[in-house]
Amino acid sequence: MTRFRASVLRRSVAIGWFAVIVLAGQAVRTSVYGEPRFLVPIVTIALLLVMSALADWDGLMEKPFAGWISWGWIVGVTLSTGVIATVSELSLVCQPIFFALVALSGLVLERPKHAFVSILAAGLVMIGALMAGTADDWTQIFVPFMSLGTVAVATSLLGIEFERAVERSNQRLRQLQRQRVDFERLYAVMATLSQGDSLSEVLPQLVGTICRYLDAQVGVVLLYVPEDHSLEVMSPIWVNGYPLDIGAIRVRVAEAGILPQVFRSGRSMLVDPVNPGSATHGLLAELGLRQAMVAPLRVEQFKVGVIAVGDAVSGHFRPDQLEQLSFLAGPAGLVLSQIGRYEEQTEMNRRLEEVAQMKTDFVSVVSHELRTPLTSIIGSLDTVNRPELAPQADTARELISTARRQAGRLQRLIEDLLMVSRLDRGSIPVNAEPLPVKAVVDHVLDVIAVSSEISVDIDPAGMEVVADRDHLERILINLFENAGKYAPGSPIEVVGRARGGTGEIRIVDHGPGIPPDQRQRIFERFTQLEASQTRSVGGTGLGLSIVRSLAEAMGGKADVEETPGGGATFVVSLPLARTVSSGLR
Repeated sequence: MTRFRASVLRRSVAIGWFAVIVLAGQAVRTSVYGEPRFLVPIVTIALLLVMSALADWDGLMEKPFAGWISWGWIVGVTLSTGVIATVSELSLVCQPIFFALVALSGLVLERPKHAFVSILAAGLVMIGALMAGTADDWTQIFVPFMSLGTVAVATSLLGIEFERAVERSNQRLRQLQRQRVDFERLYAVMATLSQGDSLSEVLPQLVGTICRYLDAQVGVVLLYVPEDHSLEVMSPIWVNGYPLDIGAIRVRVAEAGILPQVFRSGRSMLVDPVNPGSATHGLLAELGLRQAMVAPLRVEQFKVGVIAVGDAVSGHFRPDQLEQLSFLAGPAGLVLSQIGRYEEQTEMNRRLEEVAQMKTDFVSVVSHELRTPLTSIIGSLDTVNRPELAPQADTARELISTARRQAGRLQRLIEDLLMVSRLDRGSIPVNAEPLPVKAVVDHVLDVIAVSSEISVDIDPAGMEVVADRDHLERILINLFENAGKYAPGSPIEVVGRARGGTGEIRIVDHGPGIPPDQRQRIFERFTQLEASQTRSVGGTGLGLSIVRSLAEAMGGKADVEETPGGGATFVVSLPLARTVSSGLR
């Protein structure tokens, strides 16, 4: 309203000069310009108008005594006009001026002062009428009085309603401005939080940003540690514009201090002053703070920690600053919680990678160490089993054969473990060359012992794929042995087809098949469909994992489908020789 009152007062100066000119003209016309009751008031009004024209109304209306300034201006002009109204020749001219002053007082003066000025104006009109003898009876006095009273009431009500509307508008404007500032600060906090992936990077910027917004010199964040139900001070803290590393400090949640209390209650708190000798103020006193604001860090219903800022740069913290801290603590708690979880997950992944690497190294070392003595054992068993050295007893020869089979099984297991180790390290060599599929299949069938009947159908017969011979043979051996174990006695089909730039090799069995929900899981390491079946047929669950890994290493893939009529069909897809450029592996 101050700007509105200043604007009305500035514009009333021009109207005032117009009224002065009218009064002066009437006084000259009626030859009363020498009358003291006209001359002194008109000069007073003129001086008031001159001072009003030179005054800085915008600045004056901001002063604590602005109401008295506007009240004095209205009263001065009203009294001067009232004195002029006592001149009978000027009484009628003064009446519309009184109406204008009554309306002006309703707009400019604060309640209830405008009512007093309006009544004063009406009283002066009556006094002037009586003294000038312009009224013959009381009716002529009462009508102007009621008119001025009506105008006074109307303008007062209008002024009150307008003032209320302006106040509501100003409150809404201030609220929007606060919201704009809050959102700008919230955006700045979120931008700060997005600039790093670790608490050590984000924390100093976060606390520094909040301290700058709240005009605070010190800022500290404490995060909840569920293992021992304590609040841990996150280093570094913020002190006078700089991050400061401190040692490990923890505050028990069960203590009676301010920080645990805010954490437990979830309500922000303004501590002013901080008592250095108070155990309740705890860490706040240890930091040497004179005053502090503390707000909880929460993610919905989950408590994350607390944030505390202390020592305003100038003066003391205000209640609205505590609200701002609470507002900023919400998103800060969310992001700090997520960053903390991200760091925990990253650390866990790092440890898991270390464990996986240790496992791979252990498997590689043990496999290499077992390989040498096992080779000697196999060589010795083969030598002892020669006709000229074989024992005469049937039981002894059977034991030697059993030992040889188990040694071979152990050898294949060690080879599988070494292959898995090399695949994990990405160090498996791939010597890609064009290979005739039928020749490779025939060679594999000559070196393996599978009791099932195997048929081979390669079309075109000379189809070649680009692959590493050893890896392709190992894939086929694993698939043939897998079909022989899980579909014993059923026929096995080898089907080769060229499809676009890819050569497909299908190993088809007619056994019990694989459930649809398990078809991708069987390619994972150490995976068996049923424990009872594993015990009956043996195996480690590495064969199919090696098949897929080797196929992918050669630029192909391996998958499994259902065989029509029952069974499983393993499909190995590799690049055809004619589509592979010389630049491939």
